[in-house]
This record gives sequence, structure tokens and C-alpha cells, in this order.
Amino acid sequence: MFTFKSIQSKLFISYSSLILIILIGLGISFYVSTANALKKQAAESNHQLSLNLSDTLDSQFKYMDSIAERVISAEPVKQLFFSKSTDRDITILHNKWDITSMLFSITGIPLQFYQMNLFDLSGHFVKFGKEYDVQDLDPAIIQSKKWIDPILQLDGRRSISIPRPNDWDPSGTIIISLSRAFSEVFGAKVDSIVEIQQEYKQIEALIERSVNQDNPHSSINTAVYVYHSDGFLIYPYQPENNSLNELSAFYWDNMQKRSEAKTFSIKNPFNHETDSISFTKSKFTGWTVALVQSEANLLQPVVHFRSKFLFFGVIILFITMIVTFFVSKGLTLPIKRIRKSIKMLSLETLEPKLNNNVSLNELEELNQSFLDMCNRLKSSLEEVVSAKSHEIQARLFALQAQMNPHFLYNTLAIISIKAENQNQDEIVEMCHNLSEMLRYIAVESSKPVTIEREIDYTLKYLELMKIRYMNQFHYDIDVPAEMNEIQVPRLLIQPIVENCFKHGFTQKPPWTISIKGEYTDQFWKVTIRDNGVGFDEQTISQIRSKINEQSVKYGDDSELLSNIGLTNIYYRLKLLNNHHVVFEISNAPTNGGAVIIIGGKRIDEGMIK
Repeated sequence: MFTFKSIQSKLFISYSSLILIILIGLGISFYVSTANALKKQAAESNHQLSLNLSDTLDSQFKYMDSIAERVISAEPVKQLFFSKSTDRDITILHNKWDITSMLFSITGIPLQFYQMNLFDLSGHFVKFGKEYDVQDLDPAIIQSKKWIDPILQLDGRRSISIPRPNDWDPSGTIIISLSRAFSEVFGAKVDSIVEIQQEYKQIEALIERSVNQDNPHSSINTAVYVYHSDGFLIYPYQPENNSLNELSAFYWDNMQKRSEAKTFSIKNPFNHETDSISFTKSKFTGWTVALVQSEANLLQPVVHFRSKFLFFGVIILFITMIVTFFVSKGLTLPIKRIRKSIKMLSLETLEPKLNNNVSLNELEELNQSFLDMCNRLKSSLEEVVSAKSHEIQARLFALQAQMNPHFLYNTLAIISIKAENQNQDEIVEMCHNLSEMLRYIAVESSKPVTIEREIDYTLKYLELMKIRYMNQFHYDIDVPAEMNEIQVPRLLIQPIVENCFKHGFTQKPPWTISIKGEYTDQFWKVTIRDNGVGFDEQTISQIRSKINEQSVKYGDDSELLSNIGLTNIYYRLKLLNNHHVVFEISNAPTNGGAVIIIGGKRIDEGMIK
């Protein structure tokens, strides 16, 4: 059954989710990075295009401005224009010929503008370009043009008009003009104007040609807007298109909020899309060239790629999920077999039979680990059974000896009373020490004791031995007070001291035993040293071999009579100190004798009580 708690389902869900996350992450990161790159590239391209287009328009009007400056600075032209004569018809005829010739010498051929007009407020009017004529107009006609007075107020500075119908041409051709006011004499009040006209369609063609040449691909999705300094839309010039004028006014208002030419994005309120706007302000004309591109159109290739990526991603994910399902099934099948074997495991079948036909190293290792675990379990059970057997045997001995302590305590008490009556103080002390020793060993509890109590028990034993051997024996105990609370197994030090009398003191006295404690930053140690015959090398080798074994070995009855006492001390110390044990056995290098060092790792807090 396929459940979400099984290894197979978790593997399947985990790997499928991982692949799904990777695909989504790759798709999102690619889309974001590509979109940002396209936006940045389009912004740079459009900004450069706006600069180029602004420079192109500046070049056109700089040429027109240079013609105007040369005309009003040419004295022969001004003399002919301001000349007065009684014979007006003859003068006009001569002036027409002379002014036309003079203007041709200034402008050259072919003419790169539509029409040049020179006129003053008195009605004198000169046409050059599309039409060539010198005539006198009604001053009221000239003064009726609203754009003339602002030009005169500029006092000779240039003025570029917005697109408008030509005032002097009845056909109503849409033109853009550059005008300057001038006077007959420098410093006098200006009352004349030179106007250089260019057809609007020429300006329009110039803009479109410049955009297409600089960036033919961008022009497909890029809208160009050219604004006069007062915000009037020069290009595209569609005064009847209200929606265009409203949109261009929206763009103009947002560009005015930014003091420097730059690229920015803004939400289009008319189609609710985001537009990227790059604009440049000309210092010469005062015009603003803006390129607007919809980010939706800009990212259309990325969106198309994203759709394909999602389509193929779903197919890859579906295939991957199928492969993952079968792979996870193949991985978990051997595990299921091992689980089945574990369920059938019992004390009678501690050697399970597993299918070794596994092609994966990890599962082979799991199989082998399971077999090793079973073997260790079998060994542990044997050790436990052996330990229980020894424990039962020890309890039987203890039950047999339960009646002896009461008899011994009563007997020692009677001896002590009789010795006290006879003033035998040594006998009284011996009875007291022996009684305390019996109480110490008779406690059935297996809990550890403090070093202070163990040293006290050892001290009573040494006092008995001192009385026994009189002046032939001497001992020295030096254990720091900070070691008193260290927990150790019961009967740890006294059996080692007893071995000194049993095996070490076979030579003539005097005999000495030294017990010295050491408390370092890492360990605590107790060194027991005598001046006896020491150990032979074979005994040292056997004891070291036993304590180097990884597990506790329970000895038989014959071993109980040999060196089991020292190894037993080591095992009990090892169990209590979590394997952090100091146990060294050697002979003193100088004056002979045995040296035994026992100890454990220092634990300031949390010592086993």
C-alpha cells in the first residue's frame, strides 16, 4: 500500500518536489534575468536613440538658425531691405532682383528649407524659397499675427514655432519656423523679422528616417514623441486625436517631474500596462524627444519562451516522476525484505537468512550490519546469561554467610569487653576496626562509595596489619581533601593493599606501603606503592592483556584464585567512569616493589553518586 509514511513515498515525493523546485527556480531565474537584461538593453538603446534623434533635429534647426544669423548680419541685404525710393515700382523690381541674388549667395543651392520670409511692421515683405517676391502688405495683416509680437520681445533671440499652417500661403501647408527679430541699425528698436520655414512633413520624415536607421527593430514597438518647450506635442502632429493628446500629456507631466534626461517605467492608465520611457531634452531647441516602449511587447519573446519552457518542463517532470517512482520502489524493496526478516527474528533464529542479490553497496552494508548486530546480540545474550549465573552463585554464597556476621559481631563485642576490663587497648582497637570492616563489606548495596570512606576502610585494615606485624611495617597515606567526594566502586583500594601482604612482602622487613592521591585538571589518580618483590613480567603481561580487551570477560573458578582481583577492579572502575579509566601496573625502577595507579576522568559536576 502506498502511504506517505513509507520510505518509497517519501523518496518519490522528495525527489519529485526537488526536481519541481529546480525547474521552477530555473524558469523564474531565467525569466527574471532575461527580462532585466532586455529592459536594460532596451532602455540603453532607446536612450541613445533619443539622443541621436535630438541631435538630428538640432542639426536641422542649427542650419536654419545659421541662415537667419547670416541674413540679418549681412549689411548689403539689410540695405536693400530697408531702402526707400519715390519710384516704388522700380525700386521693388530692382530690390527683388538684388535681394534674391544676395540671398542665393548666402544660402547656396539647393535650398535646405521650405521658405524664407523677411518683413517689418510697416508691411515691407520679401519671400525667398518656394516663392520669390518683394511686396508691400497691409501693416494690419502683419500685426494681426499673434506669434509676431512675442518674437519681437525676444530682441533678436531665436524662436522655434510649433507646427502651424503657413500664414503667408493660402494652401495652408503645415510648417515649423525659426525666427529672429532685427533692426536696420544695431542697437535700435527691432521692428523686422526673418523667418526660416521648414515643411512639417520634412521634419516628420527626418524623425522617422532617423529612428529607422538607428534602430529598425525597436521602431516596430517603440512610439516616438517630440514635445515643444511648452509641452505642445510636435510629433506625431494629430491635433484632432484627443486620446493621443491625453496620453502624450500624461507622459509629459511625468517627464517634467524628472529634472534630468533618463529612463523610467510608469503605469499607463489608458491600457493598464507598464511603459518604459526614455527622453532627452535639447538645450538648443528646448524640445524633448521621448521614446515609449511597452514592457509587455518588449518581453513578448521571453513570454513565448516561458510558455515553451513550462510545456517541456511539465513533460520532463512527468517523465521524472515515473522514473523516480520505479527507482524508489527498487531502493525500498530490499529494505522491506530486511524488515520482514527482523519481524521473524527470535532467540531461536538469531542467524537470519537474507537475500544477498542486492546491487547497491549501501544496502549490502545494511545487510551486513544487520548480520553483525545479530551476532553481537547473540554474544551479549551469552554474556548476560553467564553474568546472571555468577550472580546467582554469589547470592547463594551470601545466603550461606548471612548467619556468620551476627555471630562474629557478638564474639568481637565479648572479646572487646573482656580486653577493656583487662586494660588491653590494642585488642579493643583491633576488635573495633575488625567490626567496622565487617560492616563495610557486609553491605549488600552495589552503589559506589566516596574515596574518603574507601580510604577509611583501608586505614582500618592497615591498623590491624600494623598491630599484627608490630614494628616491621610502616604505611603512609596522602590523599588531598578535594578528592574525598569522588565516587568509586566499593572495595577498590583495600584489595590492592591486601595483595601487598599476600604476594609482595616475601622478603625480610621492614615493609612500607604508600597511598598517594593526585588531583589534576583532567584526571584523579591514586597510586599504591610497596617495597616488596614486585610483579614478574608474565603476570604484568597477563593483566595488561585482560584490561586491553574490549568487553568484560567473566572468569572461571580457577581464575578467581589468580589475578581476577586486579582485573575485577579495572572492570568495575571502567563501568563506573564510562570507560575513562586510568589503570597502570608496573614495578618501581629504583628500589623495587609494585606500583599500581588507578583513577578516572575528573568530573566536577554530575559525578555518579
